[in-house]
Order: sequence, then structure tokens, then C-alpha cells
Amino acid sequence: MTKPLWVQNPIGIPSEEILATSCISPIDKSTIFLIGGQSHDPTNQNLINPPLVYSFNSITSQWTTVNTTGFYNYSIALIRMQAVMNNDGKIYIFGGKEVDYTIGSTNYGPYINKMNVLDTKALTWSSLNIINNVPTPRISYTATLLNNGLIIYIGGLEMINSANTNVNMNEQINGVTVTPRNAHSAVLTNDGRIIIFGGNSANSTNRGTTLRAQPDVAVLNTNISPYQWSIPNILSTNYPESLCFHSAEIYNNIMIITFGIVTSDQLQTKVTLNNNIYLFDDQNYAWISSTTPTSTVSMSNATTSATPKSTKSSISTANAKETSTNNNNSNYMTIGISVGVSGLIIIFSLIIAGLYYKYKKLRRIVLKIPGTDFYPIETPGT
Repeated sequence: MTKPLWVQNPIGIPSEEILATSCISPIDKSTIFLIGGQSHDPTNQNLINPPLVYSFNSITSQWTTVNTTGFYNYSIALIRMQAVMNNDGKIYIFGGKEVDYTIGSTNYGPYINKMNVLDTKALTWSSLNIINNVPTPRISYTATLLNNGLIIYIGGLEMINSANTNVNMNEQINGVTVTPRNAHSAVLTNDGRIIIFGGNSANSTNRGTTLRAQPDVAVLNTNISPYQWSIPNILSTNYPESLCFHSAEIYNNIMIITFGIVTSDQLQTKVTLNNNIYLFDDQNYAWISSTTPTSTVSMSNATTSATPKSTKSSISTANAKETSTNNNNSNYMTIGISVGVSGLIIIFSLIIAGLYYKYKKLRRIVLKIPGTDFYPIETPGT
């Protein structure tokens, strides 16, 4: 088929949101939680704070506003963070930006480094009291939950001396050097590799200011200590455009890349939106034009360097099995790439609903999607 089957469902749909985070429940594998973000008022000129939590049932296609209790101040929006959810029904959200107030399309508020937890069974918020090894406040990072309960935070933007700086992703991590970036994506393979794609290497929070982060694809091996970066040798066949602020999911060893903003090797100040879908075979490290499952693991396609980095950690981990607010019991530790995904994850819920059931019908790598929405770009300082 020349384009995927997208179905717009109006039942209880929330407002059009940006810079939110979402995650799918590993318990029922059908409920998607949408948290934070901002939307526009009826005039489409000013940003406003929508309800904090929505849920989407991908079986009934029903949106629901979730009422929660706890510490969270509903007058403050939380944006540019990423959530992960464990098998106990707890959603962990580190960092992000707390928006104290908004003037027009400009947000004002601090970056944070708190670990907020939403218990989806009790519908209550809490904040873990962690003192040691806490990463710096940051936004636009990725968060990946490993099978052992550790959450791996990669990249993002941090604030140093009132200036935005991309988090170093190479300190105390073996392997090749990976360009610091924000607004990238990360997926976890069945054998414990984290594959990152794209990102913005410009030290800017303005989504209209972008610069390609190289390499486009990098692989973090979490099965060894210290973790190790590698860069796969990927053929140019079906190679996609470089992107940031896109969405990525993995299904049957295929990484699915959708939407986002096109980047280039020159600094861009004008937005070019991507309305294509790209497929990446995580076993053979190849961009593909069909969804035929593969079984050959081709780890030899990755190029690595065993040169150790400095002694300061650049990957941060948190134990998602621990929910106590007592620091002695938190069992959090920092290991390597400064914790740090990309906003616009509301797209994630559409991908799960639309692609999950129609996935095997895809036959071409580039699928044109008509009707891509364009959101106004934030002004500098947002």
C-alpha cells in the first residue's frame, strides 16, 4: 500500500498537545497514558495547560481524563520529559521543565531533576527523595527501561551558567564517540541493545533551530560493563532523512520512525516537517522496504572503539523497581551518559493505535502521510 491506514477517532479526544510524554502499560498492553504537555487556546495564539493525565484505550479507541491526587500542582505544566512504566503500574518521570507561567507561546520556568512517580493503580503522585548521584536538571532526553529494572537516560539539554548545553553522552562509556544531542529517540531491542536515532545537536530549546546530530544511528550495548557505544555500518539503500522531535517504536525487531523535523549538516532556522514513515531492521542494521521478519543477528556490522572515556559518568540509571522515598532504599545509581526524549510524543499513541494492527500491510519504506499538523514553533527561551 502507498500509505498506512490512519483512523481519526473523535471519542473523548484531548486537545492537540505538544511537548507531552506518553507510555504504554506493560500490564494490559493496551492502555496508553498521556502526561503533561501544553495545548493552544481557541485563538491558537497562546499556550495553555491541559489536564495533567489522559489515558487511551487502544482496544475501544476511547480517551479518558484521569483524575489523580498527590503533590502535583495542576497550575504548573510539565513538558519535555519522558515517562516509562514498570510491571507494577508505576510511571517514572525524571526531569523536564516546569512551566510556571506562559506569555503567548513563550514558557517560563525551571528545568528540574526530580523523580516523579505516578501510581496508576492508586492514581496518586509522589516524588522520590534522592540525594546521591542525582543528574543535573534537563529536558528533551530519552528514557529506556531495561528488563532488570534500570532506567537508562540518554542525552538531552541541561542548563549550565544560564546557557543551554547538550549533555555529554560519552563520559565513562567505552566505544566510539557519539555527538551530544537532544530531541532524539531510543528503543530497546530484545537482546538489551539501545538504538538511538536522530536528534538535534544545536544548543537551543527553540524547535525552529536545528542541527543534525551525527551519527544518525548509534547502538548502546547494556549487556557489558561499562556500557559501550558502537556505530553500525549501514548501507545507503532506503536511508531516511535525518530527524529530530520524531517518534520511534520497535515491533518484531523493526524500529518504526515517524514524523519529526528534518535536520541537516548546516544550522537550520526554518522548520521542514517530515510526513514519512521509515523502517529499520535492528537485527541486520538496515533500512528496509518491507516488514518481513529477520532472524540473523548482525552485531559484527557495528564499528566500535575500546578507548575508555573520562572518569565522570555520562549515562544515568535509576532502579524502577524501587518506589520508597527513603534515600537509603532508593537504590538509584549513576553509571554513564547523562540522563537525559523527545517531545511530541502524543504521536506515539497514534502510532500504537494505527500501526500495531496494520503493521504487516506496510510494503514501502517511505509512506506519505497527508494532513500532517503543524504546531507553532516556540520562541527562544521556551
